[in-house]
Order: sequence, then structure tokens, then C-alpha cells
Amino acid sequence: MSGSSDPFCTFYLTTNPLSRFNTSYKERTLDPIWNEEFVLDVNSVDSDSLRIDIWDFNPEENVSDKFRKINEIKDGRGLRKFIKETMNASAGKTTHGLIGSVEIPLRDVPSAGLHSWLELEKPDMKSKSKKKRGEVNISLALSTEKDQHLTSQEHKHLLKILFAHELQNNHCEPFTWNGTFSKESVTILAQHAVQGKITGAETALSRWLVYAHTHCDLPLDYRVFHPILEKLHYAITQNLFHVDDEENFIETAVIFTHHATEFLRKHRHYMANNPELTLQVEYILKCLRLISNAVEGKDPPRNERKSLDTTDYRHYMNLITPGNMILKVTEAIGESFQHWYRYIVDALPIESSRALRIKNITALVRTLVTDLKTECRAVHELFSENLQIDYLRIAFDVYQNELVEVAKDLVESTCDKLRPIIFSENSDNNYVSDTLAIGTSLFELYLALQQMAALGKQIHGEIPAVEFMNCHAWFNKAVARWLDIALYKAMERIIRAVELDNLEPVDALVQHSSSAVDIRTVLLQIKTFWKELNWPDVEASYAFISKILDDVCKTSIFYADHMCRRVTLSQQIEKKDGKYEITPSLCLAINNIDYVLEFIQPFVAALGMEETLEKLETLNGEMVANSCRRTLQTLVQNAVENVENKIFEILDTIGEKMAPVIQKFLVEGSALVAYAGRDKETLIQYLDKNMIILKEKLNNANFEKVLSVIWDSSALSLSETIHLSIERQKPPSYFKTLLDILKILINFFYGDKIPNDETLLKMTNLLQTYAADSNELISRYHWSRYQHQQAIQDADWPIGSLTVRCQLLKEHLRIEVLNARNLKPPDTQTVRIQSKHFPPIRSRSHNSNLYRSSMNLEWVKSKFKSIRANLHEASIQFHAQTHAGQCDPYVSVKIVPEGKFSFAPKFKTKVQRRTLFPLFDETFDFVLGPNQSNRFHDAFIQLTIKDRGILPGNDFFIGETLVPFSDIQRTGLNQKLSDLPQIQLPLTKPEDLDSDVIIALESRNFDRVAKNFLQKERKKI
Repeated sequence: MSGSSDPFCTFYLTTNPLSRFNTSYKERTLDPIWNEEFVLDVNSVDSDSLRIDIWDFNPEENVSDKFRKINEIKDGRGLRKFIKETMNASAGKTTHGLIGSVEIPLRDVPSAGLHSWLELEKPDMKSKSKKKRGEVNISLALSTEKDQHLTSQEHKHLLKILFAHELQNNHCEPFTWNGTFSKESVTILAQHAVQGKITGAETALSRWLVYAHTHCDLPLDYRVFHPILEKLHYAITQNLFHVDDEENFIETAVIFTHHATEFLRKHRHYMANNPELTLQVEYILKCLRLISNAVEGKDPPRNERKSLDTTDYRHYMNLITPGNMILKVTEAIGESFQHWYRYIVDALPIESSRALRIKNITALVRTLVTDLKTECRAVHELFSENLQIDYLRIAFDVYQNELVEVAKDLVESTCDKLRPIIFSENSDNNYVSDTLAIGTSLFELYLALQQMAALGKQIHGEIPAVEFMNCHAWFNKAVARWLDIALYKAMERIIRAVELDNLEPVDALVQHSSSAVDIRTVLLQIKTFWKELNWPDVEASYAFISKILDDVCKTSIFYADHMCRRVTLSQQIEKKDGKYEITPSLCLAINNIDYVLEFIQPFVAALGMEETLEKLETLNGEMVANSCRRTLQTLVQNAVENVENKIFEILDTIGEKMAPVIQKFLVEGSALVAYAGRDKETLIQYLDKNMIILKEKLNNANFEKVLSVIWDSSALSLSETIHLSIERQKPPSYFKTLLDILKILINFFYGDKIPNDETLLKMTNLLQTYAADSNELISRYHWSRYQHQQAIQDADWPIGSLTVRCQLLKEHLRIEVLNARNLKPPDTQTVRIQSKHFPPIRSRSHNSNLYRSSMNLEWVKSKFKSIRANLHEASIQFHAQTHAGQCDPYVSVKIVPEGKFSFAPKFKTKVQRRTLFPLFDETFDFVLGPNQSNRFHDAFIQLTIKDRGILPGNDFFIGETLVPFSDIQRTGLNQKLSDLPQIQLPLTKPEDLDSDVIIALESRNFDRVAKNFLQKERKKI
């Protein structure tokens, strides 16, 4: 129990205190809300007063009931209340506590009624004064007893008079009066409504009837009707009106709806002349929604109808039901758009030709699209929210039907009359300008219609606009002509761009001129045209893309031809002093063509080729799509290759003119340097003038191309020069000079980045081989023999193996020859086959130049070689017969190359009789001497196994093996040789005596070292 109460009200007139009225009581609150109405009969307004008492309700309870509430006490006030109520309960009395009172003299109540908060007071017995006890809010009005229907009629008549007075005094224009009355009129209407006991709903109905009928003659601001209809909607749905009142509302609503739909039939004109009238449209829709919702499902009993029979009532009701309301409004909107469309058409210029007619339709479509996007979209939400009417769809359907009627036949007939355009620099076709003009106008119309169709798809959603979904088909015959126009304009712009090109770079950061930028712009315009076309037919799109790619190829080739012609006419390539020189303008022409070439692939990607092929695959299957993809890729590849070929044509011209000079430099310049001591740098001044220009003016890609072309044309001459020098047996110094010149050229052409060119590598290796001295060539030969030995697999040793131990001390080398395995003794068949393949000593002289004595000497030498070979074969045959497949092997040990280790001795093991698995177990020591380690990097221990022959000096070669010094283990003096691991090595025979090294050694008839080495190697075969 706290400071809350259970208040209720008691009120009465002071002249009749026994006639009291009570409200309900509200539990446990200090802010009660009753909202209860009472009517009291007044005897005398002058002498009577209204007394209002507010009491705290106390239920009838005994003392036990009161004590059960002791736990509810929460504060001191609650405790005092508990004690007081308990004492009254013990005395058997039930009393309600007075909270406060207020007394209102009726003579002080204004005619419009009293609506205010009044203070409650309660007499204080101690101080004999009144204490404030809160406030009460009351609504009090005085009225007379009259027939309610008559009172409503009087009020409506009074409203009509005052309303007419307001309109006349304010000189109101249509749609301007907003429901504002003068202060006096408001007071009169309010006093009459209060005195006549007219409810708010009845007041609203009176206003509705008066305003709606006046609206037929002078349109009012529709915002006036909205709050009235909101009240009427509530009253009708709650059945607060008599049937006659409802019938009056329905009759008036039908008239109001008619006038509202008439406004909507012309609303586009109204809003165009006065944009503020858009607000009227909004409130028209709100009012129509309230009317249709109010009468929806309304059908009062037949015996209550007085003014209308059942048939008329149903007829009026059906006119304003939601369904019929939507149909009427939809019809009105459609008519409004038709009128608006005709108004737009009438405002277009007068048509005097087909071209002007096409332009007018294009302007019309653009205007309609703008109207749909702006004006219609702004109003669409109003219709959708209030009546669920798709305003945009209605507008689009009206515009669509009108455009199909006016544009389809014109477009198809115009497309039939378009003629192909073939570009020619010399021809002057009269029809070209007309075709260009009409074709361009037709394309603009196509873009406008496509924009309209795209907007229609957005408006209709999943159900597209049928007519406009296929409007592209009207232009099917025009697409090929549009592509012809695009190609024609591109060719014209290319001619102008090349003519205006000053053959100077656009800026310091690029290496192309203005015409190359213009050509890229031309290609971008073609791409933009294709994107704007956005042709929806997939199969036709494939054909159009094929033509575009072909046109791009034509455009690029056309530009390349004109660029080359411009350079040629400007005499950019000139011949001075018998030498051709390169100018910067020629380099710029190459860069321009390459700049256009680089744009082809991105251009193709931007066309959406892959997207079209994916759609084609979905439509016709993967096989068809792949076939079309290959065709398009071939077109792209051909376009790229054709443009590249134009670049190579220019480069080939440069190569053809520079190659003879380079060849002369290689042939004559090397001799001058080698024999006359000329400076090599003076011989490349010609290259300085031309190649430096190429390197500075060409971009990197084109410079690489021109290098490749010049190098390819000169490589053959260089190769012929090298072989000619070999034939003439030039000395190593000559080849060294030629190699130096080649290095200069390589550095000049490629700088530090040496190309991985097979021809270049072969020439370099060949020159390095012939420029080396004989000892170096012999070292190379041993190294190649060792590589051949390393390539033999462990399980595949065809002529046997040799096992040794090796130890390298500080100045000492020890070799222990242990044994050999699986030796293959020589046989006559092997010797015969090898002798057939043995390369003869190359003679560099021509037989036609030999004297007779020289020819006789050659004949004698050949006979001697034949006899010696026959004797050698016979000795092998005898040896094989007497040894029964066995041999008498021994091992010779030496260090090679011998030129570096002339001081080193040669050792031989003892001969082991008749065995293929000899055991030697012999150790040999080589004293190397101090400071010899720098010679070890290309040195080998050569171990040769021979079969002892019958005659002295006629031993047979079985095989040999090499051990590089780098593989020999270095140890100290305390390391025993026997503790080191055994090394089993494969035996090999010389096979490649036709290598570049052997040929180079054979060409050195003047070098005894080379001759002796070759003689020993031939004996091994």
C-alpha cells in the first residue's frame, strides 16, 4: 500500500444534488483516464452549477481483510491510510475518501463549449482553507433539445452560406481554396455544432456534401477533402451513420470520383503547365483510396433504405469499389498519356523528307524516354502506394503502341533503300553522302529505341514488352551498312591523320606521332559503335564481329600503307656516298604501326567476343561454338600477322640496304685489322650513324625486330666468311681478329644481353676454336674424351675397365695400376669397319690447281697408306689366330696434355701374357716439382691399355681412360696409398675425329704439335 488511489468521479447539478452520476473507478493510479460521456438536464443556466467530486474508492472489508494488506505498506502515507481504513472497518463503516472537488457555474460556459484542465480543491479542517489536490480535464458543452436530422440540415445550410461567402470574398481560383474560413465563420459553425449536438462525423459529412457539390463548379484544393474523408471513412466503417447519410455520401462520392478521374485524364497537361498541381494528383489518389476502402463490402439491410432502391444502391456502390476505381483511374491515365503523346508529336518540326522524319521520330523517342525516367517515375509511387496502379507500365505501353505504329514501317522501308558503301580514294559516288546521312540518322533512332526497350524491360520485369523486345529486327538489314559507314569514316580519318602528321613524337615520353593516336581513336569509335549496337541476336552478332575484325585488319593495313607512302614520299630513306642512312622519321613510322598493332588484342577483348561465343554455345552447343571460336581467332591472328608483316617489310628493306655494307666490313675489315694493324673502332662508324638512330628512335620491341632482321641478313655472310677463312687455312691470329670483330658487332647489336641464337653460338664457338693455339685445342679434345667417358653407364662398359688408386701429395703424384677386366682384343672385322669410317686428311687444295708432279706424289702416298693398312690388318689377324681370343696387355701411364707437363716421365707396366683380366699391381711415382698446382685445372692422367704385338712398335690399341687431377684425393705423407679406395674406370676409344677441334688441328699443317698429336690419335683407331 503506497501513495496511489483508486479514483472515481461523482458529478451533479447543484440545484438537483440527489441526481448524481458516477464514473468507473481506476485501480491504483494518480493519473486516471475515463473518457466517459454523460448528459444532464439543466433547469436554469443562470443559477445552476456543475459539481464534480473525485473520490478514492474503498471496498467493503473487515479488519481481517485489512490486516492481510499490511505487507503492501510501502511508505508513511500508506501507513496512515492503512490505520484509517482499519479503524473504519473495526467500527463497521465503509467510507470513500474525498480527493478533491471543482464547481463550474453554467453561466460561465462559452457557447462553443468548455475544454480545459480545472484545479481540484479540498477544504482543510485545520486551517479552514482550501488545498490543491490535482487537476481534471473535462469537455463541457450546452445544447438545446432539437430533432437531430433537422439540426444537421441547418448546419449544412449554414455551412453552404458561409462557404459561398468565403469563396466570393477571397476571389478563389480553381484548385486554390484550402479549407480556411474566417475567424467569425469558424466561431459560428462551432457554436452551432455544439448547441445542436452535432458530432464530428456529422460535421465532416456536412462539409463533404457542401464541398463536393461546389467542387463541380469551382475545383477546390484536393487537400481539403482528405481529412474530411478520413473522418468519414472511420464513421462509415464503424456504422456510425444512418442509412440515408451513407446514401448521400455514396451519391456524392460517385460525383467526386467522376470529377477526379476527369482531372486525371488531363493531369499530364496540368502538371506540365503548373508543376505544383502534382500535389493535387497525390491527394486525388489518397481521396479515391479512402472512398473505395470505405464502401468496400458495404451492403446495409434492404428495409432500411429510403432514398435509393436496391438496384441503384448496388450500381452506385460498384462505381466506387476498389476494383472499379482502379479500372477507371487506369483508363483515365491511359487517355492522359495518349493526349500527351499527341501533344509532343504536334510540337515536332514539319517533315519534308525521309531523313527529317527519322530525326523527328528519334527526338520523339528520346523525349518519351526522358518523360518515363523523370516525370512518370516521380508520380509512379503515388499511384502505386494509393491504388496499386503501375503508372510506369501504363505510360510505357501507350508510348510503345504509338511508336510501333509510327516507326516500324518507316525503319524497314528505309533499311531496304540503303546501298552498300565501298571506300575508294579516287571514286566520287553521289549516293555516299545521302547514305551516310540517312544511315547515321537511322543508327541514332536505333539507339533511342534500344534505350526505350531497355527501359521497358526494367518496367515490365520478368514479362518484357513484346513489341520492343524485337524492335532490333527492324534494323537487321541496316547493320551491314552501318559497318560500311564505320569503315568508310575510318578510312577518311586515316587519310587526314597521315596528311596532318608532322612525323614528330607526340611528347617526350612516347615514341609515336599524332596519326597513331588518331588511329587508336578510330578503333575506339568502332568499339563504341559495337557496344552501343548491343545486338541481341547471338548468331547475327557472331557474323557482325567477324566483319568488324576484317574491317580492323583493313583499317590497320590501310594506315600502314599510307604511313609507308608518306615516309617514302618525304624521302626519309636517302642514299649518301653509296651508303644508306636511317632517319628518325622512318623509325617513327615503324613505331606508329607497332602502336596500332599493340591495340588490336585489347580491342578484340573489348568487343566481347568471348561473351558472344558463350551465348552461342548455350544456343547451338559446344561444337558450333568451338568452330566459330577458331574462325574468329584466325581472323584476329591474320589481322595481327598482316600488320606485323608491314613492319617486317620496312625492316627487310632496311636489312637489304645495310647487309652489303656489313658484309664488306666483315670480309675486308678483318684483313685490314689483322695484317695492316688498323683500329677496329674506325670500321663501325657506319653502324654508329644508323644503329644509334635505330636504338634511340625505335621502341624496344621494334629495335629487337630490326636487330633480328639485320643480323639474320648478315649472319649468312659472316658464316661464309668464316668458312672461307678456314678453307684458306688462315692462322689463329686471323681468326682471333675475326672473333674480336664479331664481339664488337654483338656488343653493338645486343649490348650486355647476348641473344640465345643458335647460329650466333655456332659462329662464336667456331671462331673461338680456330683462334685458340694447338695446346688449348688438345686440352679441349681431352676434356671431350673425358665427358664421353663419364657418359658411359656402370653396367655398360663395352671394351672393359681398369682399376687404379691415385694419391696426390704436395709435389708428388702416385699411381697404382691394379687390374683390368673384360678386355676386348682387336679383330680384323673391327679394324676394317673403322678404317672405312676414318676421315681422310683434309686437303684444302683444288685438284685443278695441282701440277702433275704433285698429283704423282699424292698417288704414291695413297698407295703407301693402303699397303700399310693391309699389313696392319694381316698382323692383327695373325695375332688373333695365335692367341685364341686372348691378349698380352700392358698399361702406359702419362700426364696430358704433354705440352704443359713436358718434364713428366712416361711409365709402362709389365706385359701380362694371354689374359683378358690382367693383374698388374704396379705403382708409379711422378715428381711434379713446386708451384705446379696452377696447371692441374685441365690436366689428366692418361692410362692406355695396349696388346703387345709380334713386331716391335706394332702394338695394338685396346682402350684408354682419363683421370682428371681435380678428382684425385690430396693427402699428407702419412697416408698410405693402399688405404685409399680403388677407382674402376671404363675404357674408351676415340670416335669423334670429325669434330671442330680435330678439323682445326688438321688445318694447321704448319704446326708440328698438332701434326704429332693427330698422328698418335689415328693410331688408336
